[in-house]
Amino acid sequence: MPFCANCGHDLSPAAIACPNCGHPGPAAGTVPVVAPTRTEGFAIASLVCGIVGFFGVPIVGSILAIVFASAARKRIAQDPDLGGGDLARAGMIIGWIGLILAIVVVVFAIVLVFAISHSNF
Repeated sequence: MPFCANCGHDLSPAAIACPNCGHPGPAAGTVPVVAPTRTEGFAIASLVCGIVGFFGVPIVGSILAIVFASAARKRIAQDPDLGGGDLARAGMIIGWIGLILAIVVVVFAIVLVFAISHSNF
């Protein structure tokens, strides 16, 4: 769906002018396209930390992925020229999954050590 080049409002392909600001629309001969011009660095860092946290350093990497994803999503929401929302979302998801798995493994290890130390072998 096209966007207004002036204000970013959604336009119908048959719109002659933007209903929000009056800028000429796609039916007037121009097809305005508003695309992100750069990717937010925190979004990339979030995805990288999520992957590293999932396979390497689980708790630290996963927490960093979640924090970086939150910062990236906030910056992307404030600046329409920034892209990378999907990268931040993926980093957030991988970060939460890695953190939950790390916590489950730690709890399992504690229960296993406790069970072994209190067994009557």
